[in-house]
Amino acid sequence: MGEKLRLLPLRRLAGWEPGLQQLGAGALGALMAAGSVFGGLHPFGMALLMGAGPARLWAAGAGVLAGYLAFLPLADGLRYLAAAAVVLAGKALFRGQFWPAAAGGCATLLAVQMMLAVSGLAGPAQSVAAVGDATLAAAWGWGLFRAGARARRGGPLGAESLLLCCAGLCGLQQLPAMGLLPGVVVLAAGGLALAFRGRLRDCAIFCLCGAGALAAADPDLCFAGLAVAVGCLAAAYFTPGERLGCATLFLVGGLLGVLAAPQSSLAVGFLGSAALGEAAFFALPARLLAALPAQTDPAAAQRPRVAGAVSQLESVANALTGIADTVNQVYETLPRRGESYNWVVDYVAEELCRTCGNRERCWVQDYSTTMDGFYRLKPILEQQGRAALEQLPGQFCRCIHPTELCSCSSRGYALYRGRRESRVKAGAMRAALTEQYSAMAQALSQMAGQLGQSIVPDVGKTEQLGRLFSSIGLEPLECQAGFDAAGRLRAGVTVSRTPFSQQELGEITEEAQRILHRPLTLPRVDHCRAVTTITFSEQPLYFPRYGLAARPAKAGACGDAVEQFCDCFGNAHLLLCDGMGVGRPAAIDGTLAATLAARLLKAGFGAQSAARLVNVALALKSDEESAATMDLVTVDLYSGRASLFKAGACPTLLLRGGKAQALEGSSLPVGILEQVVGQQDSVALNEGDWVVLVSDGALTDGSGWLCQQLELCAASSNTPQQTAELLADMAQKRAEGRSRPDDISVAVLRLERAVD
Repeated sequence: MGEKLRLLPLRRLAGWEPGLQQLGAGALGALMAAGSVFGGLHPFGMALLMGAGPARLWAAGAGVLAGYLAFLPLADGLRYLAAAAVVLAGKALFRGQFWPAAAGGCATLLAVQMMLAVSGLAGPAQSVAAVGDATLAAAWGWGLFRAGARARRGGPLGAESLLLCCAGLCGLQQLPAMGLLPGVVVLAAGGLALAFRGRLRDCAIFCLCGAGALAAADPDLCFAGLAVAVGCLAAAYFTPGERLGCATLFLVGGLLGVLAAPQSSLAVGFLGSAALGEAAFFALPARLLAALPAQTDPAAAQRPRVAGAVSQLESVANALTGIADTVNQVYETLPRRGESYNWVVDYVAEELCRTCGNRERCWVQDYSTTMDGFYRLKPILEQQGRAALEQLPGQFCRCIHPTELCSCSSRGYALYRGRRESRVKAGAMRAALTEQYSAMAQALSQMAGQLGQSIVPDVGKTEQLGRLFSSIGLEPLECQAGFDAAGRLRAGVTVSRTPFSQQELGEITEEAQRILHRPLTLPRVDHCRAVTTITFSEQPLYFPRYGLAARPAKAGACGDAVEQFCDCFGNAHLLLCDGMGVGRPAAIDGTLAATLAARLLKAGFGAQSAARLVNVALALKSDEESAATMDLVTVDLYSGRASLFKAGACPTLLLRGGKAQALEGSSLPVGILEQVVGQQDSVALNEGDWVVLVSDGALTDGSGWLCQQLELCAASSNTPQQTAELLADMAQKRAEGRSRPDDISVAVLRLERAVD
């Protein structure tokens, strides 16, 4: 609110803005007409007219014509006047087009110079200077024309403003100033203003380009431009937002610049100009400095949102863990009611004996005899579920209601057994629920860790990538390109919801590669409500080559399910799930486990978290027992590091350096126990290494022959698909004649170097 109040006086001048713009254009035209570079060239007046827009063309033209007459010798002024008049005529006739006006003005300037040379009034040096004048005017004017036509985006210093400032500094040096250097005064004041607002990049561009302009106007002022640049950059880097600190560091840079002055008079003039520039900086109103946007850090703007998302994910993970722990603690502390056979005894005593006349005798005098009778009745109830009259133990011979006793005890035992079954089911549901909560908490914690990884943003690449999408009509809502801790490029662009074809994604990837200077894979496209996020990843070092062969024991149903895929995180996955048994039930379990695990892995879940959730799904799938082995290999395609996870799976065959070995581990399939009993290992893979997963149907004769055959296939340069087919066929032949055939599946992964 305070900054809005400070800017209020500036807004009151908005009604005067058109007139002030015209006056400013006229003054700038006169100043640029006076500008001189390289010992006598005056290209900036013509350049301003060539690049000016129609709104300020005539005001700038009047200023340029006046400047030529006021600041140049009459002969030179008339020469430039003729060329400027032709440029104005060309802009008027051709509706603001650049090249007709520029060609006419340059041709006029050269034609006048040629006439002077033919008449003997100018020598070769003047003719060469005229060519340089025309070339500089056209080049500078083209820059102004292009920069003015492009909409200004804000942030960094605009190209049009920079070109005008440099030309204006050259013009200021032609003004009489009693030994002072007007260009240095303006350069110092402007550089300190940018330094005060912390705009380091803009300050560097402005000061260095301004120093070059001063050196072009007068080579003796090279030291002055560099001294101002050093002082302003030091102020922008070390003391942004501190007026006194900026002025102090600028003064130190100015004193160092004095030591390089070629003449003592220039040194005195520079010191006076630098002091005057500092005074102008201090005289600038605070509201005017506040109107200059401060430097913004895109990475800093993103950090709070990323940190907030990480914190929120961690909070959700902790909440889920807390729920699971609380449910287990409450279950352990609650009293166990109706969990023993004594509940049946209490039920009979309450329902039958409460109104019986022999109650005192049976439950007080002969209590031990009555309880002994009930415990003798227990095996009968457990075996038959009910008791007949003739099966009553002898301890109940004094009971005056034997028939009702049989019925009541049978009914009580049925209720007791029902309560026990309900308790078992409730315990299974509780265990599944808490396990699911714990697995989700673990997965969310892993995602929070991935999201919280530091990214070093590249502002230049981010801006170029944003302009790429803007040029195709998709204005980015968010855009970021940078490098993670491992030096891998990561880039993401969020636009309004838009469908993309594979051809369009390929073309976008080619343009993004040219901008980011890194080989990229096809981007991942995620649609969420009204937005679409395109995620670019650097091309990995390795590429997986897959092979798969399956030989079902029964036609039409295979209990083995295989998933082979690469995720958006640079990992290749090889997953094999073997449902217990053969036929349709095994196929359902294997397919369910493989499909669910693959979806979780693609979403970013770890192997352990995915296995825990698959375990819950199989446990709750039906009343019948469901189980499946889970064999997973995950390879980091950037480093070659492979992670192996096994839950009841067969040995994994690994071929490295031409030698094959079987990696075994003790574990249990998922879906059997409340918690997953798996084993994790890691190995380092290189180019040309093989990983083979097989189901138990392929191991009827052990794994030795598989290792030998894998070595032969690799030596024979067989492809992964050929190797999988060959191993499956050989395993099927070895299993012929077995009394209990089993499904056979062979999944192969060979690591190859990616082609750039």
